[in-house]
Amino acid sequence: MRIGRQIMLWIAALALAPLFVISLAAAVAGLLKCQLSDFGPTHCALFGTDIGGLLSGALTIGWMALVTIPLLMAIASLWVLVEAFVWKRRRRKARLAARQANA
Repeated sequence: MRIGRQIMLWIAALALAPLFVISLAAAVAGLLKCQLSDFGPTHCALFGTDIGGLLSGALTIGWMALVTIPLLMAIASLWVLVEAFVWKRRRRKARLAARQANA
């Protein structure tokens, strides 16, 4: 895989991380039958330890998605334009090389 595509994959993973954190917090709260609230931590026990603050913090991190998702869309749009330009340039060079080989 080209380095540009690997970088784009990492950027996408970082931009989607807040959504993953929210989903994980909601799943844990659902399994433990706890209430998850934006207004503050609620009591949620796991093995005798209160993790309500951790779940509330994880839910708050999700607000970062309001910045990271549009940023990902902008970067992905720019990346698509660059890929299209490179593809068109390679195709033009290949056509030119084929014409010179036939001449």
